[in-house]
Parts: sequence; structure tokens; C-alpha cells
Amino acid sequence: MPTPEAFHLCVQYYRQPTPPAEEWEEDLKHIKRLGFTAIQIRPQWAWHEPVEGKFRWEDIDRLLDLCARQGLKVLFKFLADSAPLWLFRDYEALRVAPDGRQLLPKAHGSYYLGGWWPCFDRPLVRKKAERFYIEGVRRYRDRENILGWHLWNEPRSRPFEDCACPDSVALYRQWLAARFGSVENFNARFQLAIPDWNALNPPDDFGAYYDSWLWRTWRAHAVAERIEWAAKIVRREDSSRPVFCHVGFNSVLQPTLLDTCHDVLTSRPVDVYGTSLPHWTGDFHTFFKVEREALFSNPDYGKEAYLYSLQARWIAAVKEYFWINEIYGNSWNYQAGDFSGDDIRFMMLSTISEGARGLVIWQFKPERFSQESITSGLIDLDGSDTERSLAAGLVCQARSRAPEAFRTWSPEKAEAAIVFDFSADMYSEIEDAEEYRRAGTVNYRYKDSLKGYYSLLWQLGLAVDFVPVEYLERISGYRLVVLPYMHLMEKNQAEVLQRYVHSGGVLVSDPGLAFRDRRAWVNIVRPGFGLDRLFGCREISLKALDSPVGIEALGQKLFITRLRGLLKTQGTGDDLTEGKGLLVSNQAGKGRTFYFGFYPGVSYRDSGESNFLGLMENLCSLSGISVPNPSGSPLVRVRRGFVGRKVKRFAAFVFNYESSEAELPAGRLEKGIYRCLLSGNVVDTGNRFLLQPRESLFLVPVELRS
Repeated sequence: MPTPEAFHLCVQYYRQPTPPAEEWEEDLKHIKRLGFTAIQIRPQWAWHEPVEGKFRWEDIDRLLDLCARQGLKVLFKFLADSAPLWLFRDYEALRVAPDGRQLLPKAHGSYYLGGWWPCFDRPLVRKKAERFYIEGVRRYRDRENILGWHLWNEPRSRPFEDCACPDSVALYRQWLAARFGSVENFNARFQLAIPDWNALNPPDDFGAYYDSWLWRTWRAHAVAERIEWAAKIVRREDSSRPVFCHVGFNSVLQPTLLDTCHDVLTSRPVDVYGTSLPHWTGDFHTFFKVEREALFSNPDYGKEAYLYSLQARWIAAVKEYFWINEIYGNSWNYQAGDFSGDDIRFMMLSTISEGARGLVIWQFKPERFSQESITSGLIDLDGSDTERSLAAGLVCQARSRAPEAFRTWSPEKAEAAIVFDFSADMYSEIEDAEEYRRAGTVNYRYKDSLKGYYSLLWQLGLAVDFVPVEYLERISGYRLVVLPYMHLMEKNQAEVLQRYVHSGGVLVSDPGLAFRDRRAWVNIVRPGFGLDRLFGCREISLKALDSPVGIEALGQKLFITRLRGLLKTQGTGDDLTEGKGLLVSNQAGKGRTFYFGFYPGVSYRDSGESNFLGLMENLCSLSGISVPNPSGSPLVRVRRGFVGRKVKRFAAFVFNYESSEAELPAGRLEKGIYRCLLSGNVVDTGNRFLLQPRESLFLVPVELRS
């Protein structure tokens, strides 16, 4: 699969009708002056084929000519889901809800010109859209400055009902038939009495759990298949350039039931996969109100700053070569506070430090109308620079001084990993909401557990990876593995966990492990599939809490929230809470397990209590893992790694997240003389030195040249 030869720093520039053509030449000079290597453009189907069969490309022709003069590459992003009005007027193209309601097209967010969006399960819609892809690639494939073809902006299925037209239902039934083989097998698995596939229809709610879980799982497969379809079209016309795609709010952050994209599946057909970079860890309410922002203006910034690392490491888990395709250049609404230059710098460098192979800033200029008015602009509307654009420019200029360092940087492998299970995540959303009109939050149990664990390990200075459950065997490469509410399980997955522990791994689990099998039937013994013996305990109960309850575990006094379990030890299991049944440890083979009777990640997300850092620090110590940033120390993070094409040399990113000076933690860098690519300063890591407030460093061997 082809990938870009260089490390690119790009900025989104054009989607009809903005910016207007008279501003293009000066804007592109400005982009080049800041040090960006490419722009991204968004050709919209609705604009380029306003009359069926008649295309217009004059705006793109001129823009590409201007970019060529400036030496800028162009990432060409098709917006097929902004469909022309004639498609809906002349053909059956609408999406339909399970109850028969039509889901009418409209202008929405990025889709200024309307047409959001037709049903791409319909063969006729695909036939018409295919022509848009073919025309675009054929017209521009001979242009040397085309960086690559971006197939789809944030592929996802939403809302819950999307789509139950006859074509969609037929595909759903075909998927079920391929998955289960026969109606008899389907009935036997779920203990149902469906006479034939034609009797099975999409649910309009999720009271039965299993049917809505299957329905939305299929929609995730349908999204991935749509990307595979588009990739085949584009590669048929141009196989020499990389094919891109990026998800909106990736699987670990999206509410998987109502806003569905299965990143593992969707990433497979493309050469480069990426994500937008949300800057909040809680719920999205409006374009100017989000919860728990990872911005320096948030007094609790340190508790949310893990977010950028989390997103990069998740995308790295599904695609080794990955980009961050939307770093917002400012807040989403002029009524919200502006991002600072520090915010932009830390977003960019945090994701680069975690292995991103390219970045796109969304976007160069603020929008001027519609839902995204005055949003995300890196510069001001009048064309003047801001502290944000100057901060981005500093990163761009560092890249231009040492392109090979950016291109060859690779982070050191983590010791700790968190398993992500898309199905368990979705089932948790169903279970916690009970019916879809109460769903949509991202603060359900699975999400908060995952984010809580990642945050705690990250604040302690550990590098943390993700292991998608589809690739569960990968856990063998880690010293410590965390299972956040992995309540759906198959026997073969339990066997992988057992082998991991017996071989010397340390396994940490929330309550509810293997609570259900993959039919979503509740297991009699929990944790199921013999995992009760591995963990040395059985789960007796798990009950809701009306208010926080004080407990003590591993020497830490904590307040736990939402749910409290009761564990009964068996075999060699050791209750670490003096008989309270809230944390059991067990030796198994060469390894060790920890099973919680409460949700540390969830409780930390709810309370923010620092003692949870102490809990995780003590757990790491029992696991033989050294914690770089002990609880209570300044939040200074070092991401170790390597640069160099043939010979790998030690290098590192260093971040001071504090608003005051902080000392670099001793022993975190190999001793030597290094050069910071951002400032140009030479650093002797054998000497004690202080980091300036919110300072960031990219240290490479001093003799390394461009």
C-alpha cells in the first residue's frame, strides 16, 4: 500500500463557497510562509455535478494551479455524502427509519450545500456517486501536487434508525445469513422462533438488547463496506497514490450505538487512516458548550490532557501508519473562548509524539455562515495571524529544519495496554440507557471506565497502548493489561487471557468480566469461562449506589460511585480489602491478576480524587512496573522513542503541562547532548535542568542533521 513519502503538516482550506476566490492567492502564500506543506480541499458532489451528467471543476483547476506555484501539495477529499438535489428529486435516494419515516436530506455542519445524506445501500445511489469519484480522479491524477485521495469525511452511521429502506433491510438480512448460516442456526443461538430471514426486520428500539445490538453492528459493517467500495473505484483510476479516510470521533470516544463507526473494520480498505481530534472528554451539548475540555483554560486541564495521547494511540492500534486529520484551529463557536497557542502546540506535538505520520489543521480561515460560523479558524477573518497560527508555524518550521527526524520518529513501545471491545462498548450503552431516546451520552459505564484508566496511567507518566479485541493475542507484548468492563466474552478469548497470565502477564479487570457470552446471555458463574479460577474469585453481586461510598483499597481511602460489587475469593485468591470483597489478587502461573469489585476508572471520572492515582501507582508497583511520575509530582511527561532511517537513535518529546517551572524527572532521558528541534537550543541531559511553564521539547541527537 502506498503512503506519503514525507511527513506532512497540512491545513484545510477550501470547500465551496469559502474562502472566496479573490482571497486564494494571498492565503496560499500565507500558508506557505507559515511552513505548511499541503492544503486539504473538499470537493462536494452537490457543487460539482449540479445537473446530472454535467460536471464543473473550474474552481479546483485554478486552486491546484495556485498551489503548484507555491509548492504546496493537495489532499483531495471527496464529499459524496453532500449529494445533489436532482438525486433526491429524480430517484429513490432517501433514507428511511424502521417505522417508515423518511429521513430527509438537509444542510448540516460540514454539508453547507445540503444533500446530507442519501442512502448508499441503494445500488442506484452508488452508481450515480461512482461517476463523481471517477471524474475527479481522472481529471487530476496527472497533477504532480496531488498528495492523495481522501475517500470520505468522517464515515459513520447515525441516527439509530439509519437506514431501513428496502435495500438496507435486504443487505441486513444477507449479512445475518452470512454470519449465522441459516435461520435455524440463528434461532438456536438466540433461542428465537423466526420462520425465515424475511420475517426479521430492524428494531425501532432496544428493549430486547440483542436485536438492536445486531442491527447497529451491521450498520458498522455497512459503513466499512462503503469505504471499501469507494477505495476500489479510486484505486482503479489511480493506484499510485495513497487512499485516505478518517473517522469523526473515533470508536473509543463516540457513542458506538448512535454514532457508529467500527475503526478496526473501516481502516482496513485504506492506506492511511486517521481521526478528528475532539478536545473534550465529556458530553457534547452545543457548538459552544462541551464538557471537560482538554484546554489550558480549564482549571482541571491536567485531568483531561491525556485525551490527545489516547486518540493517537487508539488509531495506531488499528492502523500503524496513521494521521490526525482534524486538529481544530480554534473553538467551534465565536461565543466560546478561543484556543491558545499553547493548546494548538500541545495538540500537534502530543499526537506527533505518539506516532502520527501527518496532521491536518481544521481549518485555515474561520467560516462565514451556516452552523459553523466563525469556527475553528487558525487565522483571523481579515487574514492576520493569531497566537494559534504562529504556534502552528513554529511546529511547521521545526519540521522544515529536520524533516527526516519527523518522518522517522517512532515512540517506544508501551508496557501497559487497555483492551477495547467495540461490542462490549455498544452493549454497555444499550444497558445503561435502556431505551434509545435516553442514549447519546458518552458518560456511560464502558466509556468512563476506559477513559478513567487511561487518564490515571497517563498521569503517572506511563505510555499506554490499546489492543482491539479483534487482535487480542497482541496482549502478549505488554507487562500490564487492563480490561475495562469487558462483559461480553467468548471461550477462546478467555483462553487468550489465561495464556497471557500464565506466561507472566499482569491482568486487571473491572467487575462484570465475561458477564455475558457473545450471544449476550448471562453466564451463571461470573467471571465466566473459567476466569473465576484465573482471578481467584467469583462475583456474587453488583448493585447500584445512590451516593458515593467510602472504602479502602491498597492503602488508599477512596469514594466509589455508581456500582459496588461483592467478590468471594476461591482457590489462592487474596482479598486485598480485608474481607470487604472489593479487590482480589491471585497468582496464576508466572503472572498475576487483580479483580475489582468497583469501577476505579468510573469512580475517578466521577470524583477526580487524587487517591485513585495512588491506587493505580500501588497496583503498578505490585506488578513490577516503575512509575515515572509518582502521584503528587508535577505533570511533566516524557515520551521516549527513536529517530533515524537505518540506525535508530534515542530521541524524546518532553512536555511540561504545568503553568510554572518544573524539573525534568531524573533518569527519564538517556544521558547525552541533544538539540531541541522546536527552539534550536542544545540540551545536556546529564545535567539538572528546569522546563519553562508549558514548555515542549523535541530532543534529537545534536549531530543529527536535516
